[in-house]
Amino acid sequence: PVHWFTDTVAVQPPGPGGCTATVSVNQWTGGFVATVKVTAGSSAINSWAVTITLPSGATVTNAWNANRSADSGATRWTNVAYNGRVGAGQSTEFGFQANGTAGGLTPACAAG
Repeated sequence: PVHWFTDTVAVQPPGPGGCTATVSVNQWTGGFVATVKVTAGSSAINSWAVTITLPSGATVTNAWNANRSADSGATRWTNVAYNGRVGAGQSTEFGFQANGTAGGLTPACAAG
């Protein structure tokens, strides 16, 4: 049987010019998809970077709307050409699919 659950975590409230990242996870036996929402604070941002540490055994197999620094462990996700600029209070999303278990993913966002 396939078991699905969704988990959403919000961290790091945005300051002026900052950003917040939240993640929603759809988990099944052997893998998961994570959708990460990047929201600008009270000022527009021109670029963003989100760091997420994946649990042991989790390996990214596919990703969209972001560049990544690694497939496992401490990963850094950065905007691509078309989604770096985010208006004040607006958001953009990226996502990835991975093998393993998501556990409690805690994203941190930095704006440029």
